[in-house]
Amino acid sequence: MNTKPMNSKLKKLSKHKNVLFFGFALVLFVVFIAAAPAKVRIIDKTTQLMRSSTSNYATRSLSRINQIVVHHSASIGQAAKDYARYHVQSKGWPGIGYHFVIEINGDIIQANPLVNVSYNVSGHNTRSIGICLSGDFTKQEPSSQQLKSLKNLIGHLRRELPQKLEVFGHKDYGQTSCPGPALYKHLDKFKLA
Repeated sequence: MNTKPMNSKLKKLSKHKNVLFFGFALVLFVVFIAAAPAKVRIIDKTTQLMRSSTSNYATRSLSRINQIVVHHSASIGQAAKDYARYHVQSKGWPGIGYHFVIEINGDIIQANPLVNVSYNVSGHNTRSIGICLSGDFTKQEPSSQQLKSLKNLIGHLRRELPQKLEVFGHKDYGQTSCPGPALYKHLDKFKLA
């Protein structure tokens, strides 16, 4: 009996098994990397932005937070430092009214610690995290970098805080067009925790 063809077939089958195994391992690795949450780069400016010299925001336990409220600055060409100055000097607030500002280039600025009860949506501040995107989204579209950063920041906050965090636009709570229709239309993809 000639075993040569049988040995040749076994060698080929063994070779294919190795290729299949390494191919499967590579696919798993790629899926794992793709599914891993994006690393979020947050620039902490909580001590650099203008603050009132006479008042401070009240604080809260992080367990009281159950929502994220998204805003736009309703201005073009301004940044977190400008909003902080306006909120302190013109409104008399203790500091900027948002916890985070996402600049046009996608930079995420942390403007207040999460324990601060900042003034971003009247009647709902104690349970809210305020996120403002720089721009007037009644007149322009948010940049793709801003939308990507918003998605990443919301994901990051949902991983950091154990409770369910719903997402709303400022206009869901009052007589305002904030965050503007060009941004508000994107919020549905973030609504459910």
